[in-house]
Amino acid sequence: MRLISKFLRFMLKAMVAEFNGIQVFIDPITIFYWLSSTGILWAFTSLVSFRTHLLPLSFLGIILIYVCFMVLKIYTYLFPGPHNEYPKHMSEFYDSIIHLHLVLFVTIIILMIFYVLTKFLEYFYAIELPFKQGVMFLFRAYTILLIVYYYLRGQWLRPLRLRMYSKKRSELICHIWIYAHPWQAFKFSALNIILIFIAVRAYVFIITYILSPLLSYLSLISGLKLNIELLPVNGIGSIGYNIFMLSAAFMLSNLFFYPFVYIVQRIVNPLHPMKIKQVKSAQI
Repeated sequence: MRLISKFLRFMLKAMVAEFNGIQVFIDPITIFYWLSSTGILWAFTSLVSFRTHLLPLSFLGIILIYVCFMVLKIYTYLFPGPHNEYPKHMSEFYDSIIHLHLVLFVTIIILMIFYVLTKFLEYFYAIELPFKQGVMFLFRAYTILLIVYYYLRGQWLRPLRLRMYSKKRSELICHIWIYAHPWQAFKFSALNIILIFIAVRAYVFIITYILSPLLSYLSLISGLKLNIELLPVNGIGSIGYNIFMLSAAFMLSNLFFYPFVYIVQRIVNPLHPMKIKQVKSAQI
Protein backbone atom coordinates (compact mmCIF):
# COMPACT_ATOMS: atom_id res chain seq x y z
CA MET A 1 0.00 0.00 0.00
CA ARG A 2 2.88 2.35 0.80
CA LEU A 3 4.43 1.73 -2.62
CA ILE A 4 1.13 2.56 -4.31
CA SER A 5 0.87 5.75 -2.26
CA LYS A 6 4.40 6.77 -3.23
CA PHE A 7 3.72 6.03 -6.89
CA LEU A 8 0.52 8.09 -6.90
CA ARG A 9 2.30 10.96 -5.15
CA PHE A 10 5.11 10.82 -7.71
CA MET A 11 2.59 10.85 -10.58
CA LEU A 12 0.80 13.83 -9.03
CA LYS A 13 4.10 15.68 -8.65
CA ALA A 14 5.08 14.81 -12.23
CA MET A 15 1.84 16.29 -13.59
CA VAL A 16 1.48 19.46 -11.50
CA ALA A 17 4.71 20.38 -9.67
CA GLU A 18 7.08 23.28 -10.36
CA PHE A 19 6.23 25.13 -13.62
CA ASN A 20 4.57 22.13 -15.24
CA GLY A 21 1.39 23.09 -17.09
CA ILE A 22 2.70 26.39 -18.39
CA GLN A 23 3.54 24.82 -21.77
CA VAL A 24 -0.17 24.47 -22.63
CA PHE A 25 -0.79 28.21 -22.22
CA ILE A 26 2.42 29.31 -23.95
CA ASP A 27 1.90 27.01 -26.95
CA PRO A 28 -1.52 25.25 -27.17
CA ILE A 29 -0.12 22.68 -29.62
CA THR A 30 1.20 20.86 -26.53
CA ILE A 31 -2.38 19.86 -25.66
CA PHE A 32 -3.99 19.84 -29.12
CA TYR A 33 -1.79 17.03 -30.41
CA TRP A 34 -3.48 14.70 -27.89
CA LEU A 35 -6.91 15.61 -29.31
CA SER A 36 -8.55 14.46 -32.51
CA SER A 37 -8.54 17.31 -35.04
CA THR A 38 -12.04 16.43 -36.26
CA GLY A 39 -13.27 16.27 -32.67
CA ILE A 40 -11.87 19.75 -31.97
CA LEU A 41 -13.52 21.07 -35.14
CA TRP A 42 -16.94 19.57 -34.34
CA ALA A 43 -16.89 20.66 -30.71
CA PHE A 44 -15.76 24.22 -31.42
CA THR A 45 -18.01 24.76 -34.44
CA SER A 46 -21.13 23.45 -32.70
CA LEU A 47 -20.38 25.55 -29.61
CA VAL A 48 -19.81 28.90 -31.31
CA SER A 49 -22.37 28.42 -34.09
CA PHE A 50 -25.36 26.69 -32.51
CA ARG A 51 -24.82 26.61 -28.74
CA THR A 52 -23.41 30.07 -27.95
CA HIS A 53 -25.56 30.21 -24.80
CA LEU A 54 -23.30 27.45 -23.41
CA LEU A 55 -20.10 29.46 -23.91
CA PRO A 56 -20.12 30.91 -20.35
CA LEU A 57 -20.58 27.42 -18.90
CA SER A 58 -17.68 26.11 -21.00
CA PHE A 59 -15.44 28.96 -19.90
CA LEU A 60 -16.44 28.39 -16.26
CA GLY A 61 -15.53 24.70 -16.61
CA ILE A 62 -12.09 25.55 -17.99
CA ILE A 63 -11.51 28.01 -15.15
CA LEU A 64 -12.54 25.31 -12.67
CA ILE A 65 -9.99 22.89 -14.15
CA TYR A 66 -7.27 25.53 -13.88
CA VAL A 67 -8.14 26.39 -10.27
CA CYS A 68 -8.09 22.70 -9.28
CA PHE A 69 -4.74 22.36 -11.05
CA MET A 70 -3.29 25.31 -9.12
CA VAL A 71 -4.63 23.92 -5.83
CA LEU A 72 -2.82 20.64 -6.54
CA LYS A 73 0.33 22.59 -7.46
CA ILE A 74 0.23 24.42 -4.13
CA TYR A 75 -0.42 21.14 -2.34
CA THR A 76 2.62 19.39 -3.86
CA TYR A 77 4.79 22.38 -2.97
CA LEU A 78 3.73 22.56 0.69
CA PHE A 79 3.49 18.83 1.38
CA PRO A 80 6.48 16.72 0.25
CA GLY A 81 4.75 13.71 1.84
CA PRO A 82 1.32 12.88 3.30
CA HIS A 83 -0.32 16.06 4.59
CA ASN A 84 -0.97 14.54 8.04
CA GLU A 85 2.80 14.49 8.56
CA TYR A 86 2.95 18.29 8.13
CA PRO A 87 0.18 19.70 10.36
CA LYS A 88 1.92 23.09 10.61
CA HIS A 89 1.58 23.56 6.85
CA MET A 90 -2.20 23.30 6.82
CA SER A 91 -2.74 26.97 7.73
CA GLU A 92 -0.30 27.99 4.98
CA PHE A 93 -2.21 25.80 2.52
CA TYR A 94 -5.51 27.46 3.38
CA ASP A 95 -3.92 30.93 3.15
CA SER A 96 -2.55 30.09 -0.29
CA ILE A 97 -5.95 28.87 -1.48
CA ILE A 98 -7.58 32.10 -0.28
CA HIS A 99 -4.90 34.14 -2.06
CA LEU A 100 -5.42 32.14 -5.27
CA HIS A 101 -9.17 32.82 -5.22
CA LEU A 102 -8.57 36.48 -4.46
CA VAL A 103 -6.40 36.81 -7.57
CA LEU A 104 -9.06 34.98 -9.59
CA PHE A 105 -11.76 37.30 -8.26
CA VAL A 106 -9.77 40.41 -9.24
CA THR A 107 -9.19 38.96 -12.72
CA ILE A 108 -12.91 38.29 -13.19
CA ILE A 109 -13.73 41.86 -12.05
CA ILE A 110 -11.29 43.22 -14.64
CA LEU A 111 -12.90 41.01 -17.28
CA MET A 112 -16.37 42.27 -16.36
CA ILE A 113 -15.22 45.89 -16.54
CA PHE A 114 -13.72 45.24 -19.97
CA TYR A 115 -17.00 43.63 -21.10
CA VAL A 116 -19.08 46.60 -19.89
CA LEU A 117 -16.65 49.02 -21.56
CA THR A 118 -16.88 47.20 -24.92
CA LYS A 119 -20.68 47.22 -24.83
CA PHE A 120 -20.79 50.89 -23.79
CA LEU A 121 -18.50 51.99 -26.63
CA GLU A 122 -20.32 49.80 -29.12
CA TYR A 123 -23.78 51.12 -28.15
CA PHE A 124 -23.04 54.85 -27.81
CA TYR A 125 -20.10 55.40 -30.16
CA ALA A 126 -20.27 52.43 -32.57
CA ILE A 127 -16.74 51.48 -31.56
CA GLU A 128 -16.16 47.72 -31.50
CA LEU A 129 -13.37 46.51 -29.27
CA PRO A 130 -11.98 42.98 -29.80
CA PHE A 131 -13.68 41.47 -26.74
CA LYS A 132 -13.05 37.81 -27.61
CA GLN A 133 -9.40 38.46 -28.42
CA GLY A 134 -9.10 40.48 -25.21
CA VAL A 135 -10.59 37.64 -23.15
CA MET A 136 -8.18 35.12 -24.67
CA PHE A 137 -5.21 37.41 -24.08
CA LEU A 138 -6.25 38.06 -20.48
CA PHE A 139 -6.81 34.36 -19.81
CA ARG A 140 -3.41 33.35 -21.21
CA ALA A 141 -1.65 36.16 -19.36
CA TYR A 142 -3.40 35.23 -16.11
CA THR A 143 -2.59 31.53 -16.35
CA ILE A 144 1.04 32.00 -17.40
CA LEU A 145 1.87 34.73 -14.89
CA LEU A 146 0.25 32.86 -12.01
CA ILE A 147 2.25 29.69 -12.71
CA VAL A 148 5.47 31.72 -13.06
CA TYR A 149 4.71 33.56 -9.81
CA TYR A 150 4.21 30.39 -7.77
CA TYR A 151 7.21 28.72 -9.37
CA LEU A 152 9.65 31.60 -8.77
CA ARG A 153 8.28 32.08 -5.26
CA GLY A 154 8.91 28.41 -4.53
CA GLN A 155 12.40 28.61 -6.01
CA TRP A 156 13.39 31.55 -3.86
CA LEU A 157 11.93 30.15 -0.65
CA ARG A 158 13.25 26.62 -1.18
CA PRO A 159 16.51 26.92 0.85
CA LEU A 160 14.64 28.46 3.77
CA ARG A 161 11.78 25.97 3.67
CA LEU A 162 14.35 23.16 3.73
CA ARG A 163 15.29 24.51 7.14
CA MET A 164 11.62 24.21 8.13
CA TYR A 165 11.24 27.96 8.50
CA SER A 166 7.68 29.26 8.56
CA LYS A 167 6.21 30.91 5.50
CA LYS A 168 6.32 34.43 6.94
CA ARG A 169 9.87 34.05 8.23
CA SER A 170 11.05 32.61 4.91
CA GLU A 171 9.45 35.45 2.96
CA LEU A 172 10.94 38.09 5.27
CA ILE A 173 14.48 36.67 5.01
CA CYS A 174 14.11 36.23 1.26
CA HIS A 175 12.89 39.81 0.73
CA ILE A 176 15.80 41.17 2.78
CA TRP A 177 18.30 39.07 0.79
CA ILE A 178 16.81 40.16 -2.57
CA TYR A 179 16.84 43.80 -1.49
CA ALA A 180 20.52 43.46 -0.58
CA HIS A 181 21.44 41.57 -3.79
CA PRO A 182 19.10 42.85 -6.53
CA TRP A 183 21.39 42.00 -9.46
CA GLN A 184 21.89 38.39 -8.34
CA ALA A 185 18.17 38.08 -7.75
CA PHE A 186 17.37 39.41 -11.21
CA LYS A 187 19.86 37.07 -12.91
CA PHE A 188 18.53 33.99 -11.15
CA SER A 189 14.88 34.86 -11.85
CA ALA A 190 15.67 35.68 -15.50
CA LEU A 191 17.57 32.40 -15.87
CA ASN A 192 14.56 30.46 -14.62
CA ILE A 193 12.19 32.22 -17.03
CA ILE A 194 14.53 31.78 -20.01
CA LEU A 195 14.94 28.06 -19.27
CA ILE A 196 11.16 27.67 -19.00
CA PHE A 197 10.68 29.04 -22.52
CA ILE A 198 13.57 26.94 -23.85
CA ALA A 199 11.99 23.83 -22.29
CA VAL A 200 8.63 24.64 -23.90
CA ARG A 201 10.22 25.14 -27.33
CA ALA A 202 12.13 21.87 -26.95
CA TYR A 203 8.90 20.09 -26.00
CA VAL A 204 7.10 21.52 -29.04
CA PHE A 205 10.00 20.29 -31.22
CA ILE A 206 9.74 16.78 -29.74
CA ILE A 207 5.95 16.81 -30.29
CA THR A 208 6.21 17.98 -33.88
CA TYR A 209 8.95 15.63 -35.06
CA ILE A 210 8.70 12.62 -32.73
CA LEU A 211 5.56 12.23 -30.59
CA SER A 212 2.94 13.32 -33.10
CA PRO A 213 4.31 11.18 -36.00
CA LEU A 214 4.74 8.27 -33.57
CA LEU A 215 1.14 8.59 -32.40
CA SER A 216 -0.09 8.69 -36.00
CA TYR A 217 1.98 5.62 -36.89
CA LEU A 218 0.70 3.63 -33.90
CA SER A 219 -2.87 4.58 -34.81
CA LEU A 220 -2.27 3.44 -38.39
CA ILE A 221 -0.80 0.02 -37.56
CA SER A 222 -3.22 -0.72 -34.73
CA GLY A 223 -6.34 0.58 -36.46
CA LEU A 224 -7.31 2.38 -33.28
CA LYS A 225 -7.81 6.08 -32.68
CA LEU A 226 -5.28 6.97 -29.99
CA ASN A 227 -6.24 10.65 -29.92
CA ILE A 228 -8.82 11.89 -27.44
CA GLU A 229 -12.18 12.53 -29.09
CA LEU A 230 -14.37 15.52 -28.23
CA LEU A 231 -18.12 15.47 -28.80
CA PRO A 232 -20.20 18.02 -30.75
CA VAL A 233 -21.83 20.29 -28.19
CA ASN A 234 -25.56 19.65 -27.91
CA GLY A 235 -26.17 20.13 -24.20
CA ILE A 236 -24.71 20.28 -20.71
CA GLY A 237 -23.74 16.60 -20.80
CA SER A 238 -21.48 17.04 -23.83
CA ILE A 239 -19.96 20.14 -22.22
CA GLY A 240 -19.10 18.11 -19.11
CA TYR A 241 -17.64 15.29 -21.21
CA ASN A 242 -15.49 17.64 -23.31
CA ILE A 243 -14.20 19.44 -20.22
CA PHE A 244 -13.25 16.10 -18.65
CA MET A 245 -11.46 15.04 -21.84
CA LEU A 246 -9.64 18.38 -22.01
CA SER A 247 -8.45 17.93 -18.43
CA ALA A 248 -7.21 14.42 -19.31
CA ALA A 249 -5.29 15.79 -22.32
CA PHE A 250 -3.91 18.54 -20.10
CA MET A 251 -2.58 16.04 -17.56
CA LEU A 252 -1.10 13.85 -20.31
CA SER A 253 0.68 16.87 -21.76
CA ASN A 254 2.05 17.68 -18.30
CA LEU A 255 3.21 14.11 -17.73
CA PHE A 256 5.22 14.08 -20.97
CA PHE A 257 6.58 17.55 -20.20
CA TYR A 258 7.89 16.43 -16.80
CA PRO A 259 11.34 15.29 -18.09
CA PHE A 260 11.97 18.86 -19.29
CA VAL A 261 10.87 20.22 -15.91
CA TYR A 262 13.25 17.79 -14.19
CA ILE A 263 16.18 18.82 -16.40
CA VAL A 264 15.56 22.52 -15.74
CA GLN A 265 15.44 21.84 -12.00
CA ARG A 266 18.73 19.96 -12.16
CA ILE A 267 20.29 22.95 -13.90
CA VAL A 268 18.95 25.81 -11.77
CA ASN A 269 18.93 24.32 -8.25
CA PRO A 270 22.74 24.22 -7.88
CA LEU A 271 22.88 27.81 -9.19
CA HIS A 272 20.59 29.18 -6.48
CA PRO A 273 22.33 32.34 -5.20
CA MET A 274 21.29 31.52 -1.62
CA LYS A 275 23.33 28.31 -1.89
CA ILE A 276 20.51 25.80 -1.79
CA LYS A 277 22.90 22.83 -1.57
CA GLN A 278 24.60 24.20 1.52
CA VAL A 279 21.39 24.52 3.49
CA LYS A 280 20.98 21.64 5.90
CA SER A 281 17.57 20.58 7.08
CA ALA A 282 17.12 21.60 10.69
CA GLN A 283 14.00 21.86 12.84
CA ILE A 284 13.60 25.51 13.90
